[in-house]
Amino acid sequence: MDDGTGAPHAADPATLRALATARSTTRSLSEELLTHVPDVGDLPTQRALDAWVEQAADTLAALSEALEERLLGLGAAATRVQHTDAGRVGRP
Repeated sequence: MDDGTGAPHAADPATLRALATARSTTRSLSEELLTHVPDVGDLPTQRALDAWVEQAADTLAALSEALEERLLGLGAAATRVQHTDAGRVGRP
């Protein structure tokens, strides 16, 4: 993240917690969804339901991965800020 000047700054801790919670929740829901597929008794309907559930689980997994990438990016930005700030110690 940057402030418009091109300099990255640390992310808000509440934002980081929200992203981490969303990442964990979407990962769990993806896995859990695959365990809750009912047997509907009709083969074409079952295939359609299975396909829909797999797509939904894949979507949740992809969202979890995207959130993880964002968290990693924010962590890298925070590290750059710490190194930049450390280089300024004792300088006007």
